[in-house]
Amino acid sequence: MDNQREQCLRQAIAMEEEGKAFYLNAASSSSNQFARNVFEALANEEDYHIAKIGEVYRRVREGGSLSEWITCIAAGGPHEIFEKTLLMNATSSKGDIDALRLGLEIEEKSIKYYQGLADEATDRYEKRFYLALAQEERGHYLKIMDSIEYLSDPEGWHYVHQRSMVDGG
Repeated sequence: MDNQREQCLRQAIAMEEEGKAFYLNAASSSSNQFARNVFEALANEEDYHIAKIGEVYRRVREGGSLSEWITCIAAGGPHEIFEKTLLMNATSSKGDIDALRLGLEIEEKSIKYYQGLADEATDRYEKRFYLALAQEERGHYLKIMDSIEYLSDPEGWHYVHQRSMVDGG
């Protein structure tokens, strides 16, 4: 395994661990059940990424390229958290929303990092792996944006997501 690929994968693991630690800390600091659920779900997804990146790291380190597609599609759709907590009180503290905004920065940094690795990868399987990670981080970003909207304006969030209509009649 060349040193640069090894270093890139180690950096990816470190970034995912940093994200996981941030989300777990935010979950433990939040007094809002919905926000805690969001942070815990994001931490679990980062855990899944750590495992998948570790798997790629071991395969490549053992002397070869990837011989199959490895994608990181974690269980659960982006609205799973919302479906489980729709009836919860959506009041939030400024701290929850601030933590979610910091989460956006973490996810944006990850998206750029994985996209850059994909652009540089010469192995098609490795390239696809990094593209899958970038796509999942985009999903996290959108989940966080949706959570901010839900906590900031629950009525507006329900209006949009329940496809309510105003006909003026």
